[in-house]
Amino acid sequence: MTQPQPVEPSATAALSDEALVAAAQAARRHAYAPYSQFSVGAVVQTRSGRFYTGCNIENASFGLTVCAERVALFKALSEGERAFRAVIIATEAATPTPPCGACRQILWEFCGDIRVISVGWQGATAEWPLGALLPAAFDALSLPARQSAEASAPPPRTQRRKRSGRRVRESAAASGRAAR
Repeated sequence: MTQPQPVEPSATAALSDEALVAAAQAARRHAYAPYSQFSVGAVVQTRSGRFYTGCNIENASFGLTVCAERVALFKALSEGERAFRAVIIATEAATPTPPCGACRQILWEFCGDIRVISVGWQGATAEWPLGALLPAAFDALSLPARQSAEASAPPPRTQRRKRSGRRVRESAAASGRAAR
């Protein structure tokens, strides 16, 4: 079985927003959305000119559902892409739908303040910079700098012991008990 390959435009061709919207709409047709009945397709466009499609894939355990935007982005990342230009979203809603909060966070982590274009099924379109959808974003700059001592300290020692036939890991320091 051959693996699907991302589409590579010729070096001289510029992908229009219309072509990217069409690709997102085509990806939406592959969505697996038996629970929400809300099919979504997405495209992430890279700075190199390639684009990767994705669709939402639901699961009966709702927390395991993956949105179209993340599928497209993860496909691009897994192929080594690291610089992005835009994300395009196509939904069945009458009005354009921005990405959910989880997708906004993932997009920010890997794409920064890229263009977000959303198209509803009747053609209504909206565009935002990602920063407008995720003000005061949490990212690596939000994490406190580690002190040099913390960075060089070994991780806490752990001990293993059996309880009710299964192994339990617990930090010896946190338990306040000496290792047995």
